[in-house]
Amino acid sequence: MSLDDRDIYKLWTRDELEYNRETLSYDYYTYFDLLINYFGYTAKALFLYADQLKTYEAMEDMGYLIKELYDYAKMMNTISDKFDKYPRHFLTTHKIACRNYNRMKKEFSEDLFKKRIMKKYECTFGDYQFIYPENIQDIKDESVQQNNCVSSYIDKVIDGKCHIMFLRKKSAPDESLVTIEIRNDRIVQAKRRFNNDVTDEEQKVIDNWNKKFSNKKEEVTA
Repeated sequence: MSLDDRDIYKLWTRDELEYNRETLSYDYYTYFDLLINYFGYTAKALFLYADQLKTYEAMEDMGYLIKELYDYAKMMNTISDKFDKYPRHFLTTHKIACRNYNRMKKEFSEDLFKKRIMKKYECTFGDYQFIYPENIQDIKDESVQQNNCVSSYIDKVIDGKCHIMFLRKKSAPDESLVTIEIRNDRIVQAKRRFNNDVTDEEQKVIDNWNKKFSNKKEEVTA
């Protein structure tokens, strides 16, 4: 085996931090664990494959390799979970996969978005209603009307990292009012036009929504 102890350490420990708006802290994870837990790789096969790539494709930086392999697996799994986990010519396969993924992304992103829609989040409180966008264009329209950056969250919705919803008046459901970000069944961000803070009345409605879905989670775990 051409891998040395330093290579193995890099493969095993290359990590990433992601800010969690709900806990106001950073979530830590390693690419090695993600490949095993979410994409069906095995530790032994990963080490053997890394050794093969170092020997035959001159990939010396194991930290870079494991991240590239994770990016490849995540991208290919979006298309089909029957992808080749250990392609013989990884560098070439990865380039071809990126090209094909980018070509197909526009076609299947709308379908992926629709699979993420959570109609259970829609409800009303007094004069207000929570609306889940029907398609990607709805979010783009919201971004334009609100003069905010919510359109940049589309990929996060597709990847299952969050949900975007609209809080609007029942009497004017087509008029933008408040843009909402949801993570783990909780509203973690709510902004009016130009990213201004919500009113006290709107905040009470948001608190009621959080209470409603917090109670539902407690009922499930009870």
